[in-house]
Amino acid sequence: MKSIRQYLLLGMFASLLLAFMVSLLISYRAINYEIAEVYDAQLVQDARFIEGFLNQKSYKIDWSHISQALAHINQLSFNQGEEANADGHSYERKMAIQVWDNQGNLLLTTPNAPQHALSPLKKGFFRQQHSNNDWYIYSHQIPNNKYWLLVAERADIRNEITEKMLSSLLIGSLMSLLLIAVLISWIIKNGLAPLNQLSKAMQARDLDYLQPVQLSQTPPHELKPVLQALNHLLQRLDEGLERERRFLADAAHELRTPLAVLKLQLQVAQQAPTLNEMRQGVDNALLGVNRSTHTVEQLLTLARIEANKQTLQRESIDMVALAQEVVANLFPLALDKQQDIELLYTQETVLYTGNRLLLSILLRNLLSNAIYYSPIHAQISVKVEALNNGVLWAVYDSGQGVPAEDIPRLMQRFYRHQQSKDSAGTGLGLSIVQKVVELHQGKVNIYNQKAGGLAVEVVLS
Repeated sequence: MKSIRQYLLLGMFASLLLAFMVSLLISYRAINYEIAEVYDAQLVQDARFIEGFLNQKSYKIDWSHISQALAHINQLSFNQGEEANADGHSYERKMAIQVWDNQGNLLLTTPNAPQHALSPLKKGFFRQQHSNNDWYIYSHQIPNNKYWLLVAERADIRNEITEKMLSSLLIGSLMSLLLIAVLISWIIKNGLAPLNQLSKAMQARDLDYLQPVQLSQTPPHELKPVLQALNHLLQRLDEGLERERRFLADAAHELRTPLAVLKLQLQVAQQAPTLNEMRQGVDNALLGVNRSTHTVEQLLTLARIEANKQTLQRESIDMVALAQEVVANLFPLALDKQQDIELLYTQETVLYTGNRLLLSILLRNLLSNAIYYSPIHAQISVKVEALNNGVLWAVYDSGQGVPAEDIPRLMQRFYRHQQSKDSAGTGLGLSIVQKVVELHQGKVNIYNQKAGGLAVEVVLS
């Protein structure tokens, strides 16, 4: 289908034409039937009228005067194209009357009738051919004198009337069909106008302009779902491009300086006069590589979370078991700093419906931050508690805390408060936590503990 408009026009016009042909056929049959009924009734009526004059003894009938009156038919004259005037009608020549006695003698006939009987001398309707013309005949026996009265008319009278009626019907129908085709074309053109507007609006779009499509007129109900789906797609595309631009900007922002430093460290190691100084330069470079690797991993994690926020897959999760798993994975980091991690919970099983991978990333970021910012021999607590409408996950560290004025900014990307400038963090951990919490319709509460250290409580509803 190359064109909806062309398809609709051809389909509707073909349907109208088919309906017109069927209607014409039905009308033709109906007209033929009704005309036959009317003219058959006319033949019977004419026979009854004539019978009124002839229903008497033969000697009382003035045959000569009746014959002279019927002979007037041959004297009728008409101008070209004229069918009737004050003297009579041209159809009179196409009608005939005969009267026969029981012995087969012709007693009375019109001048245009043949000299033989138009039909068998028995009661009923007949159709006979005489002189290349078809005749419709009604035969009737007069009661008093038993004469046979035959009243007839030529078939071309009925055919001519049928043709005239059909031609009038055909001309009117064709004109109506033409008018309907013009109206349908105009209606389809106006009906498809919103699609044309949408097409022009989309042709004007590029990757730098992905705002929702707005039509100049209110779109029809059938187009609203398409427009909503298209605008939703444009919104997702815009978000995807924005994520890509943000990722590239973040990566450039975070990797430019570490890579420059790494290059300088390797150059220093290359030019070091002693083996110890060379090893120290390589060790510093490895630390820079590790930090850059961690930064890239965090950036990719954040990008994946933002990309999948529309299709979050949920499952039933045992939050206690998941917390135990994360603590076990990160325990070597705490052991390296001689720290102790305790897992607090009051129920053996706390169920929650969420995304297992994202929730594990959330807790891993919280716990790794607590390990990084807590001193040697510190105590770190991870708490799991079932609430009425959700689950509480909390991590309490033994670090130096965060200045109160900096707490509201901790969720910003790459933000690192003054006390953490010298650590190996990237400033993305809590941003990732915030994204995961938003996807699970939860909230995060961060505050400094009275006994020292930072507390991060996540409520998942």
